[in-house]
Amino acid sequence: MQCQRYDIVVVGAGPAGSTAALAAAERGVEVLLLEEHPRPGLPNHCAEGLSQNGLKDAGVNPTPEIVSQKITSMRVYAPNGRFLELKSPDMVGYTINRDAFDLLLSTKAVEAGAELMTETRALGVIKRGGVVSGVLAERRGMRFEVEAKVVIGADGNASVIRRTAGLGRWFPDVVSCAQFRVGNLDLDNPEVNEFYIGSKYAPGGYAWIFPKSSSTANIGLGVRGGHREPALSYLKRFMDSDPRLKDSKILGVAGGITPVSGVLNRIVGDGVMLVGDAAGQLIPITGAGVHAGVVAGRMAGEVAAEAVLKNDVTAPTLSLYETRFDANWGKRIKESRRVLEMLDRFSDEDLNMLAEVITGEDIIALANGLDVTRVLTRIFKRSPIKLMRLMASYIRG
Repeated sequence: MQCQRYDIVVVGAGPAGSTAALAAAERGVEVLLLEEHPRPGLPNHCAEGLSQNGLKDAGVNPTPEIVSQKITSMRVYAPNGRFLELKSPDMVGYTINRDAFDLLLSTKAVEAGAELMTETRALGVIKRGGVVSGVLAERRGMRFEVEAKVVIGADGNASVIRRTAGLGRWFPDVVSCAQFRVGNLDLDNPEVNEFYIGSKYAPGGYAWIFPKSSSTANIGLGVRGGHREPALSYLKRFMDSDPRLKDSKILGVAGGITPVSGVLNRIVGDGVMLVGDAAGQLIPITGAGVHAGVVAGRMAGEVAAEAVLKNDVTAPTLSLYETRFDANWGKRIKESRRVLEMLDRFSDEDLNMLAEVITGEDIIALANGLDVTRVLTRIFKRSPIKLMRLMASYIRG
């Protein structure tokens, strides 16, 4: 069987994987980036929302090729139809073109010295003496081994690297998502993203309308917990309930699984690291993972390259990546998970009450896991008794 040798092999050329490959290659080590599809960015199952800071951290400029629509505000709708509009200079974002975005990041990695191999599927890690030392891969029907000092798994929620390395089979909590790419719209304000919460829309999750222009949008939802029907059934009803969508045309269908239980307990082992969805590095309240994945990928690539150059790729050395990520993003993800668990106790009636006392600033902070205890305490002071009881244990931590 053919065998190739690299310092680092990254499995998956999504945002996290390509950024990891870029960061490692910039430090002069030999990097192979594997992608199972013919080109990075396709197929696209993303809602495509990304903040201005997310684009900046990815090192990408908001060019027309990358950005489909600039977003300047958000509307969050309660089950009774009341909405809060969130608007500030700090929350500018974009609906991006993920196919172009992913392709650009992988191109940057190649330009830095990484080798990209498409149409190549990783079948699992190779272990020698119980230590990960490469991957078994398949390309166009031919199997081959890739020896590497470090393997970085960026291969999504069903990560074969995670499973075969012994870092975890699955996640305790996931969201099932369905989305339509919709055309023939006539949106009054395509600079507004819309979010709909409550069981009438999406039990355990939320529905969204992310405009890509005045005539096209990504419309989808995610369900978890007590839903009794597939996400697609809820999505069809949501579409039927909005008069603006009656003459719309479905241009594409997407779907997938979003882990919302938080970062896994183990994302590093001897010779192996996980990034992005494979590690559970998504914000639980929103399910957003591109920004966190880009940050994690850069950290992982830097630490992996440093470990290779020091000739020490043991878990204690690679765990510096975990420490760096946890200092900011890891904490945010944990706090966001706390809020999600609190909201699981809220009925639609409770959510309607919450909409009367919460502010746009509060929503942004809670959704992103920022200063959660202080924000909940602030909301608590202006809430009815029932909401106070629902929030009390979470404020106490």
